Amino acid sequence: MNTLIFLFYKYVIVPLAFMLLQLTRPFLKGKLREMIEDKNTGFYRIKIKGSEVELAAARPIWIHAASGEIEYARPVIRELKKQYPYLPIMVTYSSPSAKKILESLHDVDLWCALPWDIDFLMKRFIRKWNPRVLLFSRTDVWPVLVEVAKKERLPAALFSATFADNSSRLKGITRYLTRYSLNHLSEIHCVSAEDIQNLDALKLQVPLKVSGDTRFDQVFHRLENPKALKSSLMPSPEDFVFIAGSTWPEDELVLLPALEKLQGMYLRTILAPHETTASHLEHLENQIRALGMKSVRYSQVDTWNPGDILIIDQVGILAELYTWADIAFIGGSFKKQVHSVMEALAAGLPVMVGPFHRNNREALFYQKKTYSSGMVVQVVHTSADVAVLLQRMKKQQDQSPHIKEEIRAEIGKNRHSTQRVLSSIEKVLSEN
Repeated sequence: MNTLIFLFYKYVIVPLAFMLLQLTRPFLKGKLREMIEDKNTGFYRIKIKGSEVELAAARPIWIHAASGEIEYARPVIRELKKQYPYLPIMVTYSSPSAKKILESLHDVDLWCALPWDIDFLMKRFIRKWNPRVLLFSRTDVWPVLVEVAKKERLPAALFSATFADNSSRLKGITRYLTRYSLNHLSEIHCVSAEDIQNLDALKLQVPLKVSGDTRFDQVFHRLENPKALKSSLMPSPEDFVFIAGSTWPEDELVLLPALEKLQGMYLRTILAPHETTASHLEHLENQIRALGMKSVRYSQVDTWNPGDILIIDQVGILAELYTWADIAFIGGSFKKQVHSVMEALAAGLPVMVGPFHRNNREALFYQKKTYSSGMVVQVVHTSADVAVLLQRMKKQQDQSPHIKEEIRAEIGKNRHSTQRVLSSIEKVLSEN
């Protein structure tokens, strides 16, 4: 059955999807059209001195990170470069959203659009670049790619893999394609024992290991190598600071009324919207003003008066801002799906999330964990819930340093998954 479903995918689904995308390409815009064109042209960028032939002769380490999965690959790339500085690192992507990040990664020597999942294209790509190993970050294991890789004797592994019990990859007809694809890998490094348990139904023949989540290593690396913030705006140790990170309008409609109710409470609020366009920032300021509150923009002031909401209109500093706070709300959780809670947790913050958080394994897992005065992750459904929780935490402000220490210690247990992954594939690299 596995092979039959794979053949249907390879000879029916992929060709039909390919033709449909080619026919509609002239009418498409944005990232989808860019993705099609990148794949069609075989887009690649060499970031070091050297020709294609020289890179192929050095036999690069190949990492595939579809898009946001590059965040899980970052610590792996960094450690590989430390351990094997003489080996080029090649990264492929599926979504053009990854291109800006890849351009900024100094340890990546070559990055390319992943070819269409078509036999001869994958074979041509592998033979052109001659990689010694293929590592998939998190997800995006393409069936034809792994079949061709095995035929070409290219070892392939998956790291930071997670498989929820309700994952569509483990249900219906899709599970046969998942089983076929994963069985072509050399090994699978799962985030937790629960992931391995959920894979048991597939009866895989490939070795499964619990190695943890490499993105935690990236989060801690970021905290240990922070970007500079405006020191003039830094809160004092006596302040109680609430930060709402990566918020969308749907989140702000819940948060702002809660803050209105708490105007009499000494509370500093940092609001970091996901969208920092001029129109959204103006709309946000108007909402705050209509509720009788004041706000200032991070980029425009050097002082932050008590009672003013500090709106972050600069991207790329949210992880550092979490270190200023005592409690956090993570955006997206009143919209469709929550953003990552990792950065806030690694900074030692108890975290609030709205009802739409089931996409995030950490948000689910840490609801089951407690610190001395409550849960690490708390679900809120209304403005009243937010207000009550902030009031409760404000009363426990003197315990905040102890709470942060407890949470950091708990989250710290997730460190070093990168080393576990790399120690496992050292033998493969030494043999290739």
